[in-house]
Amino acid sequence: MTLRAVPFISSTSFILFSLAFTNTYAAETSITVVDSIKNGSAEVSLRYRFENVDQEGLANNADASTLKTRFTYTTAAHEYFKAQLEVDNVSVLGGDSHNDTTNGLIRYPVVADPEGTDINQAWVAYTGIEDNTFKLGRQRVNFDNQRFIGGVGWRQNEQTYDALAIMNTALADTTVFYGFVSNVNRIFGPDDGAQPAELDTSTQLLNINYKGLSAGTLSAYGYWLDVKDAPGASSSTLGLRFTGEHDWSDVDNLVVLCTAEYAQQADYGDNPTNYDADYYLLEAGVKVEGITAKFGWEVLEGNASTAGQSFSTPLATLHKFNGWADKFLATPSAGLEDRYLSLSAKLAGMTFGATYHQFDAQDGPGNWGDEIDLSVAKKLNDKVKLLLKYADYQAEDFATDTQKIWLQAQVSF
Repeated sequence: MTLRAVPFISSTSFILFSLAFTNTYAAETSITVVDSIKNGSAEVSLRYRFENVDQEGLANNADASTLKTRFTYTTAAHEYFKAQLEVDNVSVLGGDSHNDTTNGLIRYPVVADPEGTDINQAWVAYTGIEDNTFKLGRQRVNFDNQRFIGGVGWRQNEQTYDALAIMNTALADTTVFYGFVSNVNRIFGPDDGAQPAELDTSTQLLNINYKGLSAGTLSAYGYWLDVKDAPGASSSTLGLRFTGEHDWSDVDNLVVLCTAEYAQQADYGDNPTNYDADYYLLEAGVKVEGITAKFGWEVLEGNASTAGQSFSTPLATLHKFNGWADKFLATPSAGLEDRYLSLSAKLAGMTFGATYHQFDAQDGPGNWGDEIDLSVAKKLNDKVKLLLKYADYQAEDFATDTQKIWLQAQVSF
């Protein structure tokens, strides 16, 4: 069992903030700090998952049986301070018959859920300045739909950020978030394997969210990724995103949905490649009587003749996008066009989902294949959730045929 240490910005700052907290109120009464700890809340959650992967080109199928155990403790708010500590353990139940990126079993397909214990979150928050929240330490960061910055919550080992974050709500209907990230704790931890468990960065994140429009929500963002451990992933991204819902008065219970997004990206920091690339998203849908249908078109530009010039999203929650088979975790050199149709419905206390993707090259004539994703989710009560998922990717000019099945049960206490 390996325990990943919290890097300098989180561990040292956590101690300094804790000392400041203690010193501020020690003169008043020593029991106040103790009370904030005693009156805090603790939560334990267990998430078991069985994942099977059948990937063409590998003689063995992967069978991964893993359990994530999470302990979360949050202090009670005391004056302007609050703190949280969250520890995760990922264990394999049964024998290893999958490549978790650290165990060296490359004859199996990858299931990126390596074993280990790590500190998932360790932060202190301060709200003593009106309309501002400061948070320092290891923390969860999810922006908008997590297409660019997210926590990859699907994987058993979550991605979190060692950061100083500032959230401001002084303007009506507006949330401004700024963060400086010194370290990214990836899904491949706590130990390095085929992929690094951590990325040393000097990354700045700015996201402005405005909900004052009657038509929907507008977000503007700038993400400046300076990744010391992977200079080729360094980039600057500027973008706008709009999401809207409109009740159609002529038809009862009919809601029209729309999303539009555009972003422009260029090399940044020590990236050895000079490039610029664009991102587009258009999505339209309807929701009626518990059924939601959406059609979308997503484009990540590339350059078929030069590697390293495609639009990249290395800190995204990638499993949410471009198919659950995870064939496009990195954008192909020739870019990616993803046309998709999704349906979801609630029936007999269960939620059913189906999505069809058609993948093509953005730069050039390449056909990247297609994929069908299916899911059934059941919430037994507030503490128990069940999930069955299936993905079938049929390759053409990219990757290989891959089928995946997941069975998952989650319990919270």
